[in-house]
Amino acid sequence: MDLVRVILSIILSLMLVVTGGGKILDLPYARANRDKLSVHPLFWRGIGVLEIAAVVGLVWGIWFVPFSLAAAIGVALLMIGAFLFRVRTGDKAIQREGVADIAVFVLTLVVITLNIITLAR
Repeated sequence: MDLVRVILSIILSLMLVVTGGGKILDLPYARANRDKLSVHPLFWRGIGVLEIAAVVGLVWGIWFVPFSLAAAIGVALLMIGAFLFRVRTGDKAIQREGVADIAVFVLTLVVITLNIITLAR
């Protein structure tokens, strides 16, 4: 089970490096998402910093599980916020894109569960 936890943490980390890095570097795809969601650029960049911080926690958490647990809880909260931002737009096309947020949220819940199981042993 520990191997599954590590693999899923790495997958989640890679996803967050792409999304968080895009926000921090203000890459075109991230800027387009920001503009669709009507998010202030500084707030958007701050979210990117939080995503990269979660990557650090998830990777360090491979060896020190409490860091991974804390980072995964943070990612779950970020995904809830991302989904709520999509709902706030009222645009059905943008809301359908929220399925990806839900998928990341579910993956994060699995990582949280595996971290708790690992800590309980």
